[in-house]
Amino acid sequence: MMPKASAPGRLAPRVSMLTDDAFAYLHGQTLELLATVGVRFASARARALLREAGALVDDESMVVRLPAELVERAVASAPRDVLLAARDGEHDALLDRSRTFVGHDGMGAMTMDHRTGERRPSTDQDLYEACVVADALDELGFCWYVATPNDAVPAVQSLQGIVTMLRGSGKHAQGDLSDPLLVPYALEAAAAASPGGVWDPARPVFSIVYCPVSPLQHDAEALDAAMLLAEQGVPVVVYSLALAGATSPVTLAGTMVQTNAEILSGLVALQLVAPGSPFVYVGNSSILDMKTSTFGACGPEALLFNLALTEMGHRYGFPVLSGGLSSDAKELCMQSGYEGGTMALLTTLARADLFVGVGMLDSAQFLYLPKIVLDAEVVAQCAHVARGVQFDDESVMLDVSARVGPGG
Repeated sequence: MMPKASAPGRLAPRVSMLTDDAFAYLHGQTLELLATVGVRFASARARALLREAGALVDDESMVVRLPAELVERAVASAPRDVLLAARDGEHDALLDRSRTFVGHDGMGAMTMDHRTGERRPSTDQDLYEACVVADALDELGFCWYVATPNDAVPAVQSLQGIVTMLRGSGKHAQGDLSDPLLVPYALEAAAAASPGGVWDPARPVFSIVYCPVSPLQHDAEALDAAMLLAEQGVPVVVYSLALAGATSPVTLAGTMVQTNAEILSGLVALQLVAPGSPFVYVGNSSILDMKTSTFGACGPEALLFNLALTEMGHRYGFPVLSGGLSSDAKELCMQSGYEGGTMALLTTLARADLFVGVGMLDSAQFLYLPKIVLDAEVVAQCAHVARGVQFDDESVMLDVSARVGPGG
């Protein structure tokens, strides 16, 4: 007779892809790439900081080779938990690996007007309405820059986006800011939206997504803006947009290593200028569709990138943002359902701290407001699965089975 086992308590499903050896191999290949091939830093400020820290800098080519020790110090310097504070004080997103917070997809240049059915350039009002809807849905934990305000002055589009997100929702706003001249104005807007009208780096009500330029480059203005924001305590999400077969190796493993190198090289610059500043790793990449020459948002390769890179980020100890719920479908249909649902469930079970993708179709090309509500239902189901099952004497209910009896 088997001895009676103790109750295990709550068990929750989890998806894992990397072994210890696989992580060590990918990390080692990343360090070799950074030390031998290097990364182009167009920012003179970043190059000066990197040279002082021991990197090998060629100012003519702007290529910087990063020694492994410098990368390892940056990894150790970044905080393990990051707070994305809510303006309303009620919907804070604490990224501590305990749950997944979900937001919109990003930067839709087009919108499918739900009133007329017309597909047209996105406006500031579209972004505002998407944030109002997100604010009303418990399933969404933060707002992403889901629609490009094409009716705004081009030079201040990204700033307008941050202001509109803060205006449209009490939840955390995560946007884009690639011009260092706009940084003071973004901080002023965030201060106005914060309690007491003062910017509080301990409770940042907005964060930004900074994107390296694949392959292996950091734009001067965008990185300078990110460094200025990091100095003020604004969380920076480093999102490599490497595209397998176009701007990165055609193999998935090669793109994973390049993606990791682009993210970690950005981290090094940010931690040099602002040690301990809040940082979020992005576990997401994709492929070029060779038939159409377009971005493939939801193929099986994208799922594998999500799983492997999300785990890479977590093994470093970072909070991780990943993708889910976007679709390559041109309209709401069976394809948009199975693509978005599959990616959302796997990303949730990979335990990403954040995932984005709500509300958009056609490879993240256009916003469709009703899809936000439909996607919220998928998010709720994924969250339910992620909670798992409680196993103990109370939940097993043997006493009830005994009381009812066979056939009772």
